[in-house]
Amino acid sequence: MSSDSRRSPRLTDFLPLEIQVVEPQSGHHLAGPFSSRIIDISQHGACLLMSQVMRNGFHVFHTTQERDGCELELCISLPPNFDDYQLFARPVWLDLFQQGEIRAFKMGVEFIEDANKKKMKALQKALRTNQKQRASWWQRYHQGGHKN
Repeated sequence: MSSDSRRSPRLTDFLPLEIQVVEPQSGHHLAGPFSSRIIDISQHGACLLMSQVMRNGFHVFHTTQERDGCELELCISLPPNFDDYQLFARPVWLDLFQQGEIRAFKMGVEFIEDANKKKMKALQKALRTNQKQRASWWQRYHQGGHKN
């Protein structure tokens, strides 16, 4: 994703989260959980690092896009207090991430919720707490010349 298309600044992070695919009308979980890490996040979207994108025949990116009404439910637990934040998003792009023998996926998501709502503002405020410490590994990794 080019920086030209971003609507808001992103914070680099390395924050764990869990992804479920849901039908919002029924609340029914269709797939998941998928383990992931946020590697950057803004008020409008995020880039996620995932080791697995397929589970029980359900592809978190392709199947979600093909089925009408499917959304990604992102459950973020922020240290040190591990407050849980739940956001809903749709997948926008998927790319392979490979470094040596490590193979994973990067997935871009766009948040469905209004960026100006109280929940998003609370999450952005909580993210800024200890964000530099969490992000340091990912920043060192990329600044050290290890680009995909």
